[in-house]
Amino acid sequence: MVASTAIHGGNDVPNTPESNKKLVLDFCRAFYDDKDFDRAATLLRPDFHNHHPGVGRGRENTIAGFREHIANAFPGFTMEIRRTVAEADLVCTHGITRLTPDHRGAVVMDIWRIQDGLLAEHWDVGQQVPDDISPDDML
Repeated sequence: MVASTAIHGGNDVPNTPESNKKLVLDFCRAFYDDKDFDRAATLLRPDFHNHHPGVGRGRENTIAGFREHIANAFPGFTMEIRRTVAEADLVCTHGITRLTPDHRGAVVMDIWRIQDGLLAEHWDVGQQVPDDISPDDML
């Protein structure tokens, strides 16, 4: 198999499942945990399509929507990724999001599509952690 070369945030890297996983993990750290939206923007295509309800298309809409509805309201929001699986141009992550450090959280599954070395699409599903179950039991 011959790996092509793509650009991830300005760096030449091979376009492989491993490099695609690194791209997704870099984005998730910058976007969800560090709230470094300038860095995160460099990892999204301008026409990025976020299939999460109410977010819509475009890099700016994704960043503005998250900033307004989550980051500003819950500055302690985090995403802890426990699993990452990649095949071709798709990367799936499985983990837990928390609005605050003591929040029980929601178990989430995200699917990311990579195109030309940048994130092109995103889908997600989530399930709140019930009060009578440990989050670890769901992961």
